[in-house]
Amino acid sequence: MPDPGRVLIAVGLERTDRPDVLDTLRCVESVKAVFAGRGLPVEPLYVRSEDFPGLDRVRETILSGSPLKIFNLFEGFSGDSGKEVTFASMLEKLRVPFTGNPSVALEMCLDKAKAKQRLARRGILVPRGVFLQRLEGAPWKGLNFPLFVKPCFEDGSVGVEKDSLIQDAEGIEALLRMKLAGFPRGILLEEFIPGKEFSVGFLGAPPYEVLGVSMIDYSLYSGSLPFLHYGSKWDPQCTEFHEILPVLEEGIAPSLRERLVDTARKAGEALGCRGYFRVDLREREGRLYVLDVNPNPDLNEDSGFARQGRKRGYSYPEVVERILFYAN
Repeated sequence: MPDPGRVLIAVGLERTDRPDVLDTLRCVESVKAVFAGRGLPVEPLYVRSEDFPGLDRVRETILSGSPLKIFNLFEGFSGDSGKEVTFASMLEKLRVPFTGNPSVALEMCLDKAKAKQRLARRGILVPRGVFLQRLEGAPWKGLNFPLFVKPCFEDGSVGVEKDSLIQDAEGIEALLRMKLAGFPRGILLEEFIPGKEFSVGFLGAPPYEVLGVSMIDYSLYSGSLPFLHYGSKWDPQCTEFHEILPVLEEGIAPSLRERLVDTARKAGEALGCRGYFRVDLREREGRLYVLDVNPNPDLNEDSGFARQGRKRGYSYPEVVERILFYAN
């Protein structure tokens, strides 16, 4: 890999016990170790809530030496993911190369309702549903149960809980009011797509390098819910955290894999993704539906993205180095 010069690893620093946020801090150490092993100068760049709105201290730190690249692990703060977009926009204005997705893609993917509209306009199937900021009437009418409810402006499965799957109309109004109270910026109520779930990882710029395809077959876990909730992704005390693991590049027919990659690639292009990202899909009656496009997914050594890389033949350091190579 060409010498990138000075590398700063940007990450948010806040007082929290949320495991998804703490996981990002763990990732800083993993990435640092990769560059230290290559003899490259690297140091963390901690971004705090008090740095906003101007980010003056952060700007001064970035501009105090050159040349440099930013390895961008900053994902905003608990309850304020939007700062992720502000930070990336600042880097773009400074013309500093940084890893991962541009601000326009981060903003689009963070607004799940807007992302769905963009995908649908491009002819990409998404679950039918409605965006709600308040509860008026019966917005579930016209939708087919079971339904699924999730926050519109969160990532990392924040707000996706065991009660997110709604089997019928009984108690739905009270549940939606509770969800809106917890996430007043808005929620999505969608038709649930049952069946196997697929994730396609990508590197680089269009047409992208396919890192791998993963699959979760929920029918193999009779005692678990047919989706991953926050606990099953982040809580070691949760049974599903240990039991439900995706398989990599196995049990997927070549024709289906080709369609998965093609649909996921089109979704990434539609939302302006680059650097590295993951697209989650499900299949129903032979049709593929995009559930989510996740820019800058978890990059720890034990993450699904890193596992896809290893299956493809890349070591963890090689995955990290390729992401830095694509920084612009």
